[in-house]
Amino acid sequence: MTGMMLYFALGLMVLTVLSNRYWRRQLVLTRIAMSKLKEKVEDVTKEVADVASDYAQLAQHQAEMEKRVQKAEVDLQAAIIELDQKKSAAMERYFVFDRNEPRPGRFWEVAVRFHSAGVSLSDQRGYRGWMGIRRFLLVADNDREARERVAARYPRKAGFEILEVAGCRLNGLTVNRISELSTFRKPGKPEEDATNSRPQRRASPAQT
Repeated sequence: MTGMMLYFALGLMVLTVLSNRYWRRQLVLTRIAMSKLKEKVEDVTKEVADVASDYAQLAQHQAEMEKRVQKAEVDLQAAIIELDQKKSAAMERYFVFDRNEPRPGRFWEVAVRFHSAGVSLSDQRGYRGWMGIRRFLLVADNDREARERVAARYPRKAGFEILEVAGCRLNGLTVNRISELSTFRKPGKPEEDATNSRPQRRASPAQT
C-alpha cells in the first residue's frame, strides 16, 4: 500500500513538472504572439494616422481649390461684364511717339487737341492737324518731361494744345527700371557725347 502511494506521488510529481513546463512554454508563446500583435497594432495605428493626415491635407487642399474656383468664377463674370462694356464702348485710338533709341522710364499718355483758329499759315507750315483729340503714348521719367517732349513736337503757336498728361492706363505697358534686365537702357557716356555732337533732326510724325 505504501509503495503504491509512493508510485502515485512520484507520478503526480512528474505530471506536475511536465504540466508546469508545458504551460510555461505556452506562456512564452503567448507573450511572443502578443508582442507581434502589439507591433501590428502599432503599425496599423501609424498607417491610420498617416491616412488621417493625408485626408486632412486633401480636405484643406480641396477647400482652397473651391475658394479659388469661386474667385475664378467671380473674376470671370467681372471680366465678361468688362468685355461687354468695352465692346459696347466707343473705340479709343492711341498714337505712338517715335524715338530713334529706347529709353528707360514709365509710359505716359498725353492728350493733344488741334485748333487752327487764330493761327497764321506760316506757323502751320510743316505741321499737319487733325480733328478732335489725339492721345500719344511715350516713355519719360516724369510728366514734365513728357509734356516738354510733346510740346516740342506740337507747339502751341502751330495750333496744338496739350490737354492732359497722365500715367498710361493701358494694361501691360511697363518698363523695367533695372538697366541690366531691361531693353530700355540709357546710353553710356560715349553714346551721350556722340549724341550731343550730332545735329538734332526733326522728330518724325506720330504713328498709330
